[in-house]
Amino acid sequence: MRVLATLLCLCGTTMIGCTPPDVPGVQTDVEHPTDPSAVTRTPTRAIGEGATAAPNSFDPASFVPAGATLVDSVVGDLTGGGRSDALIVFAPASSEQDRLGEGPARTVVLLTRDQSGRLQRAAENARLIPCARCGGVAGDPYGDARIDAGTVTIAVSGGSRERWFSDYVFRYAAEQGDWLLDRVIRGVTDTQTGIQKQAELTAADFGEMPFSRFDPGSLQAAPTLD
Repeated sequence: MRVLATLLCLCGTTMIGCTPPDVPGVQTDVEHPTDPSAVTRTPTRAIGEGATAAPNSFDPASFVPAGATLVDSVVGDLTGGGRSDALIVFAPASSEQDRLGEGPARTVVLLTRDQSGRLQRAAENARLIPCARCGGVAGDPYGDARIDAGTVTIAVSGGSRERWFSDYVFRYAAEQGDWLLDRVIRGVTDTQTGIQKQAELTAADFGEMPFSRFDPGSLQAAPTLD
């Protein structure tokens, strides 16, 4: 009977629940459905739930973290190598309305392109640009970012009657494979009288300072009109 049941199943005879027994040397074409519980799945998380989407290596905006806000995106040659690199500025996520003069600083990220044209994160600084409400009556202190054949300039300003400004200039150093602070230009202007003072700092004042380590608070006091 065991041999007969096997032969009936192999010959295509319809038998409900027919499962041929294991017979040495006989291979059947019966396909068993995969057990769903045995399949390994990679868990996914929505971007809004704390996950960070994988950056699109051709799109600068894709390097903005989940929940953050893109403030600016600039394209230019960061290393002097003739490639179309990029710089992005973003504001971190904030759960509540910040009061005047308070809030997280914005982050600047330098993105360089490899030979295939893909962007990669090269350097980052989260201290260069003050918060959006840290410019006083003048408003947002972020002025602009400029890229010019191996140099990066970040401009910030603020104040009320006395308007202050700071320009931070970084130059790419091929030996270190990094952007070093080249000079800082700071000044203040009385908007009613036109009186202005300005000072320029160089490496002789602040030493060798990589982009990612630079903190404007480490510089000597800015000029004042007092």
